[in-house]
Amino acid sequence: MIINLNKSVLLKEFAELSVTGVEVTDKNYRVEVAFSKEALIGFATNLIWMYEDINENKKFHIHIDPFGRKNIPGNQALGFFMTPSSPSLVVVLNDVMESDCYDRKLENYKEIYIRNEIKKSIEIKEPACDESIEEYELGYNNIADVAIYNEENINITQNYMQVVFKLNYIGLKDFATMLLILANNYKTGNKYHLANINQKNFKYNMGIMLNGNSCEMTLKCKDLGCVYDYEPEFGYHN
Repeated sequence: MIINLNKSVLLKEFAELSVTGVEVTDKNYRVEVAFSKEALIGFATNLIWMYEDINENKKFHIHIDPFGRKNIPGNQALGFFMTPSSPSLVVVLNDVMESDCYDRKLENYKEIYIRNEIKKSIEIKEPACDESIEEYELGYNNIADVAIYNEENINITQNYMQVVFKLNYIGLKDFATMLLILANNYKTGNKYHLANINQKNFKYNMGIMLNGNSCEMTLKCKDLGCVYDYEPEFGYHN
């Protein structure tokens, strides 16, 4: 599939983001996901593969565990690994309920800055064979960090077990496209608050609009090192 990197997608697809936990008392919270450039590319690539490979009405979920869990090795089921401090991430397909505000138009959003002089398109090719690695895996820098903050901006991640991110079929492609555009205009330290139907200020078009059941979500560009910083014996076999 050829993805145009010089034009944002039309913001029309709903998504949903929520968290589950034990003894949770915070009602107002936001999820911040920091991605390396390689992790953005890996995530987007895997979403595009999924989009091309499945029936558009199929429902299923993919579970991603971070490093550091006893008896549960970290995995990169969607193109990126997660730091030990992250909760688990569950990506659910085709289970987004239409928001009560579905007929509202979301006009107060911003677009990611796109530099005109850089690459205009990218081809997402079929996955490599099992014995090969993808380009985004070179150096194993495809790391993400998921954190949860309350309204006082205090990190409360330890109170939660997992983050649940729901996308519908078209949302796979639109979100993936914007992830690739973000990667192509990557700048460490930049933050992007995703458009939300309940938003009170300007937020960004990442190809999806969080529905009324969602918490706030922020994407951050950050260098998170490599897999061996978290798992020194990664890939080692006796």
